[in-house]
Amino acid sequence: MARLERFQGTQRLPGVRQPGVVADTAVGQATAAAGGQIQRTGAQVGHIAELAQQRQLKIDDFQRKKGWLDFEGQFSEKELEAQQNLKPGAAGYTKSMQAQFDTDAAKFIESLPDSAKAQAEIDVKNLRNRYTDRFTRTEQKESTRYFQEGIAEGSDQIAKNIRANPNTYDEALEQGRSLINESGLPRIEKEAALKAWERMASIAWVETLPAAERAQLFGASRVDAGSLIRAKEGFRTKAYWDVNHHRVGYGSDTVTRADGSVEKVTKDTVITQADAERDLERRIEEFQVTAMKQVGAEAWQRLPPRAQAALTSIVYNYGELPKRLHSAVQSGDIEQIAGAVEGLKSDNGGVNSKRRQEEANIIRGHAAIPNASPEIQERLDSLSYEDQVKFSDQANRDLVSVASDRQDGFRLQIATDPLTVDRQQIIDDPMLDDGQKASLINSLNSALKQGEKVRNAIDWVNTSGNGNPLNPDDRNNADLVYEQAVEAEQDPTVVARAITASKGVVPKTYVNDIRNGMRSNDAMQVGGAYERAAALYDINPQAVRGAENGQELEDAVTKWRLFTDGMGLDAMEAGQRLAELNSPEALKAREAMLESQPVKDYLKEVEAGDIEGMFDQGLLSFTPDLGADAEGRAVAVTEFKQLFKESLGEVGGDLDAAQELAFQRMSRNWGVSEFSPHGSGVVLKHPTEKLYPPIGEDGHKYVRDQAKAVLEEEGIDARRFFLVGNQYTVADERAGRPPRLTVVYDDQDGVRQQLNTAFFADYDAALAEEAAREAADFELNGERYLQEREDGLARKALGDSTRPSEMGGTPFQQMQRATEEFRQLEEAGQ
Repeated sequence: MARLERFQGTQRLPGVRQPGVVADTAVGQATAAAGGQIQRTGAQVGHIAELAQQRQLKIDDFQRKKGWLDFEGQFSEKELEAQQNLKPGAAGYTKSMQAQFDTDAAKFIESLPDSAKAQAEIDVKNLRNRYTDRFTRTEQKESTRYFQEGIAEGSDQIAKNIRANPNTYDEALEQGRSLINESGLPRIEKEAALKAWERMASIAWVETLPAAERAQLFGASRVDAGSLIRAKEGFRTKAYWDVNHHRVGYGSDTVTRADGSVEKVTKDTVITQADAERDLERRIEEFQVTAMKQVGAEAWQRLPPRAQAALTSIVYNYGELPKRLHSAVQSGDIEQIAGAVEGLKSDNGGVNSKRRQEEANIIRGHAAIPNASPEIQERLDSLSYEDQVKFSDQANRDLVSVASDRQDGFRLQIATDPLTVDRQQIIDDPMLDDGQKASLINSLNSALKQGEKVRNAIDWVNTSGNGNPLNPDDRNNADLVYEQAVEAEQDPTVVARAITASKGVVPKTYVNDIRNGMRSNDAMQVGGAYERAAALYDINPQAVRGAENGQELEDAVTKWRLFTDGMGLDAMEAGQRLAELNSPEALKAREAMLESQPVKDYLKEVEAGDIEGMFDQGLLSFTPDLGADAEGRAVAVTEFKQLFKESLGEVGGDLDAAQELAFQRMSRNWGVSEFSPHGSGVVLKHPTEKLYPPIGEDGHKYVRDQAKAVLEEEGIDARRFFLVGNQYTVADERAGRPPRLTVVYDDQDGVRQQLNTAFFADYDAALAEEAAREAADFELNGERYLQEREDGLARKALGDSTRPSEMGGTPFQQMQRATEEFRQLEEAGQ
């Protein structure tokens, strides 16, 4: 039996780091083969174990990476939540977040397999360093924000205190500084905050100054080349020697005359300031062009105005822009430009050192305010050039606003109570310019004159006797009394009727209101306007006729009565018809009506006799003759036909109504007259009774008396006389003047002649005589008249339909009584 070599465990197996055994026998070969198989199997087992270990390591590493994502994501959520709930100033935020990170990181590492912990610890350490930097930045940012917001709120409140009481400026300034210095801001942030606060405090204090003081303080802050050069060069009328030239004006060696010519300055040159201003303006433009050519137009245009002004001053002084400034100007850097200008201070032995420094300060925007005292200047050191310009502009706007408010105040006082306005106060007011003062003085003068007119109007309405509706002064008085009463919220209709009743004059404003109402398309407005016109006509026809545009009202009354009394329409129906007639369609229909055959037939057939019959039925108890002769009759018929045409469209094509309306209109200017040379049975145009209103119980007796007096003054002994119209009569009536008439008379021999001069009646004088007569009568019988009036009112209260008549008294008393009567009548529905 073969002998086998013994092995101790797998470590002794062939192929496991052991020398091979060579078998020289069959058994050895078999054994070697078996050993090789075993060797191969052992290698496979080792490789499998290695693969398993590698797979486990990959699993462990993946678990670490996955857990890392979860750890970092969950911590980011906690970080966001912590930022959303930060305490004011975020004190302790970094320490708290580090502790939270360490706790979460430890849990994360503990949850990992042992093989992954070492790498996780390295990753956590690196992440903690990055997070700590982030925590620190967040804490610092929040801390800065907290202090900045606190400083802003505190500064704003302190600034409000300054605005409320500017005397606390110094104390408030220190409070703001202490607030900033005691904050937790970094040094650089504190310096910025202090600078901003000092500017805020200065602005708050400046805002408390009156507009005039701010305007004076900052008036010279707006720097321009001209003002800067004027301030530095000074003005001289006569030539003087300067270095190498004779100079004059603002240090110029030239003069620009009014005709635009330029002269060189000589020792004998003498100029005016206007010459110097022209020369300065010309040279500034030339020097700025020179500077632009030297540094480039684009670089020059980029500069702020203050820098351009300062550099122009330098060019004016040097004749050109020194080359040492070119690169600085082209850079556009303000500080670099200012520094370069300061570098010129030693030129010419430093003679202009101060000027160069001021120009550099202007470029920087830190020029001292020239009108400020040292104490005030200290308060304003933090203001920039832009701040100064802003305050200058705002002060000027405020001055305009204050002056406007002052002007409005004076205007209100002038409008409401001009007698209390002190003229000298307007003149001495420092807020107002000369134009505003002149305007206010003119307004005051006008108001005082108007007040005097109002007082005269009140005196007029309180005097006895009627006014004259044709007299411009009486018309103005009526308007003023009406306007005053309406402004006092009295009923316009009651006031207008009272003035018309007491003075016989209709206010113009009330007439215009009626006329506007009649043109409306609203039936109620139209009807109301016509009714108001009719009511005035009932009170005093002559007042309506004599008013401005009174003929239009009189015509409206005629039309209204035709629709109501003649056609039987009630007020609403009449208003509706009249409103419809105002429509464009009605105007078109009127043209068609005039072309209709019935209308043509009517116009063709109407004759003088038809019109004479109308006068017989309407106004007289007999049939008069129409016109004194054939020519007169022809004129009358022609006028009637024209009136008929105008009336036809206004009554909607009703021929009978149009005829009635045309006749009523014609009868206002045509009629018989006691003054007619053709007798009282002849209808003539413009009879005296239609031209002049009656006065009192005697009617037109005053006209006859005045005509008789004129004849007597001319030394004419007339057996009888007449009044007839002439070429001036119609024009006078339309112009609201007393109509002129011709006096025709029969002398003692019976020869008919006429006065060479035109005659017109003095209605005002007749009114004055009537008023004097009424006053004398009332002086004797006033108590009886008043008692009769009271009895009449008593009867009315008991149902008596008798209306109380005028019982004398002053016109104002009569107006008051008439007003009360109208009110009672309206309440009674009468």
